[in-house]
Amino acid sequence: MTRRFKARGASPFLTAQAGLMSKVETPFLNASRFNHTFEVPLDKVSADPSQPRKIFDQQELDQLADSFRLHGQLQPILLRPEPGKDGEWIIVAGERRWRAAVQLGWPALLAIEHTGDHESASLVENLLRVDLSAVDEARGFKKLMDHNNWSQSEMARQLGLSQPRINRSLRILELPDEFLEKASELRIPVNVLVSIVREEDSSQQNLLMQQAMEGDLTVSAANQTRKIKSGPASPRAVGSVPSEWKKKLASSIKAIKRFSQQCSEMPHRSIILSQNDRDTLEAARETIDILLSGTRPE
Repeated sequence: MTRRFKARGASPFLTAQAGLMSKVETPFLNASRFNHTFEVPLDKVSADPSQPRKIFDQQELDQLADSFRLHGQLQPILLRPEPGKDGEWIIVAGERRWRAAVQLGWPALLAIEHTGDHESASLVENLLRVDLSAVDEARGFKKLMDHNNWSQSEMARQLGLSQPRINRSLRILELPDEFLEKASELRIPVNVLVSIVREEDSSQQNLLMQQAMEGDLTVSAANQTRKIKSGPASPRAVGSVPSEWKKKLASSIKAIKRFSQQCSEMPHRSIILSQNDRDTLEAARETIDILLSGTRPE
């Protein structure tokens, strides 16, 4: 039986945005673009077909409906007028709340009309969700970057994330769409997906994808497969590297050795990392992978 991976923790984007959103330069979250609340009939509201979230967990919707039943609606949904249809609306943010209200048979919800950049607002609202899958998050990053014509470095600056973090997430979109749909449904972790996309042999990559869908693949197992197949690494030519960079690299490797030694003595299972610490370690791992592969991020 195919198993689902456990739900992800808070999105790295969500944690990075604490206290940051008021500083974002783009106008899509500007408070002056929001109007007063109004009551909207649910049959006049439609979901946005272009929004990045594709999977809605029924158990989570049931929990939200229970919350609505006990406490009522605590936050309005954001809407924009549907072009060419007077009195009808498209959801900018809050589709889960709308679905929960429909499930309860409510006739209406409180809403706010959003007149700013609705596509960016919808993407950011979804990226702020705790339960977003790694695939939906990557697709959200890609759409937001394309919509605003941002480079990866500008995307990282705007969202308060490292560029390697953005690059690592976007790389998983190189995998086949059919697999990504299933990976989103199963909530396969981003680290597992990255380990698959790094496999250059197509037949081996297909095998790894199958193992991931069956819940039998870990990052270490995928990396070990690659090591066995490739054999011992041959020394790389370093003659063209300036001596000053060789010294910096040697110093960094010594620091990594000390770090590894210190970490090996820690009670790993009792350590709870903050999301910022996780992002720092993931960025360091990405940099190390780049050095080992001799490649650069796009």
